[in-house]
Amino acid sequence: MNTITQSNNTRFESMIQKKMQTQIKKLMVLALLGFAAFTAFAQHGQPNISILNLRLSDGAAFKVFIDGQQAGGTGTVAKFNSTQGQHYLQVYRIGSSWGYETMDNAFRGNVVLTGNAEAFATVYPDMQKLKFDNIVALNNTPHFGNNEPIVCFYPRRPRPNLHGDVTQMAYTHCNETPVIPQAPVAPQPMCMSEFNQLKQTIDHAGFESTRLSIFKQALPYNYFTSAQVRDLMDMFWFESTKLEMAKLAYPKTIDQNNYYIVNNGFSFSSSVNELGEYVAMR
Repeated sequence: MNTITQSNNTRFESMIQKKMQTQIKKLMVLALLGFAAFTAFAQHGQPNISILNLRLSDGAAFKVFIDGQQAGGTGTVAKFNSTQGQHYLQVYRIGSSWGYETMDNAFRGNVVLTGNAEAFATVYPDMQKLKFDNIVALNNTPHFGNNEPIVCFYPRRPRPNLHGDVTQMAYTHCNETPVIPQAPVAPQPMCMSEFNQLKQTIDHAGFESTRLSIFKQALPYNYFTSAQVRDLMDMFWFESTKLEMAKLAYPKTIDQNNYYIVNNGFSFSSSVNELGEYVAMR
């Protein structure tokens, strides 16, 4: 009798152990599936992640505040991780006066960041303008792609709120949908219509110094071909001005391998030699 009872107990314990082992295996499978899903989501399921790279057009140091919170410290370049959607961005150019640090407003406005993308933007302090130079999809995942210009934002004039306080700002932008190329986009020279408009503006100026000032105003925001630089040289009268203009334009020329054609705009070999030495030192 005792032998039969012990046998039954043994079979019962064996059944309990098998059920426990089965339950443990099921829990392990569920845990592995959950971990795999979490990993896949972490790698591919976060389209709201966005990376923003900033710099000032003049290369000065700056501080950045995103949605009212300071992001990082002071530097000449900045890189931030954020979320997709609209954010309020404040950029302050850092200087010094009488030994004290100064913060001059370079840009304040709303910017829209695209999910699963890295954006490269330049702030132009003198224009209170931010321009997206390039936006690249992360993980080789295209989000949209048309041939519209890269989006850029700049503040309009302040508008008073219902209480009469000027606290609300209105913002506009170049286009609704920014472009996300799959590879960095090379700088593009001025289109023909804009280039002709620049030439016409320079031609209307009556003084050589004014003509050069107009060119300097256009220089930070545009790129040129060697042929365009050569064409612009004819807009100036003095050899010294042509040489200065050619030096200024060289860093913003997209086909520097053809820059030798600019020499045809000089009247003296000394100007050719000086420009050659300048180009060799760049």
